[in-house]
Amino acid sequence: MAKISIVIPAYNIASLIGQTLESVVRNKADMDIIVVDDASTDNTCEVVEQYMQVHQNIRLLRSETNTGPGVARNRALALVDSEYCLFHDADDLLGEDAVNTVLPLMDSTGVDVAAFRYSVLRTADEIPGEMPPVDKNIWDGVLGDRESAIVELDEAAQFLVTINYPWNKIIRTSFIRSTNWQFSTARINEDILPHWAAYMNAGRFLAINTSLTTHRLVPGREQHTNTFDERRLEMFKALEDTEKLFAENRIFRAKYYPVFVIFKAGLLEWVNRQIRQDLRSLFREYASYSYRHFTDEDFDRVYRINPGIALGSYRTKHSHR
Repeated sequence: MAKISIVIPAYNIASLIGQTLESVVRNKADMDIIVVDDASTDNTCEVVEQYMQVHQNIRLLRSETNTGPGVARNRALALVDSEYCLFHDADDLLGEDAVNTVLPLMDSTGVDVAAFRYSVLRTADEIPGEMPPVDKNIWDGVLGDRESAIVELDEAAQFLVTINYPWNKIIRTSFIRSTNWQFSTARINEDILPHWAAYMNAGRFLAINTSLTTHRLVPGREQHTNTFDERRLEMFKALEDTEKLFAENRIFRAKYYPVFVIFKAGLLEWVNRQIRQDLRSLFREYASYSYRHFTDEDFDRVYRINPGIALGSYRTKHSHR
């Protein structure tokens, strides 16, 4: 049994996955690397197989049909038997010391979830830059100049509204099993559900104030981040899957639902500005329906935090009645 499994969903990423695998295997740790090919039509599998010939700890799962990254990750997760798990993306770069930095700290502290800073590479020939301000400001505000810290979610709930990336977190596999933690099957924003589930179920987590992975925003390549056609509407399934966490757990709803409403409002505003013009009416109809769980009590609680978002959420809820 490996110490950690690195799960990598892949789809038509032949030009980049070799660099990604190179970055992963540079971590000299006891790793099980699982690549799930999501029915690629290019030579992604051939590239992975070349690396498998050199690195015995890489295995490849092939899907007959394209199901999206959430389903691909869940498929691999069912096979994981390591102590820890990291869900990496096929076009990102893992830091050389990432695994050996995080795992000893998780071992010594006994935490189930560890999160770390990341960098962003926006062009192929530049030096990676800082993460977006929404995340940087939260990390700076909570961690300051500390190298790492155990963070209590009740004291730093703003971490819930950091961008819901899965690849800057390492999670204990037994915690995943015990909390029925998984990705949404939505093709867009499938990582909202595990982001909120990880933090809320853990209640406390290790925050490492060092960038240990690089997110590549590749110019000219279609990525879910910049998809604003019909596929973006799947975000409402991802949001609904996350709403179920609050419906099933009164403590989560009492503590964190106003934060979720604020997060959702920001996400909807961002998408509304960019979604294709002919889809805006349908998008707004879906948005209105997504607020059916938003009660008068929720309005009051959000209003005390952010009156503008409370009023906007109320208007969105009643805009298609």
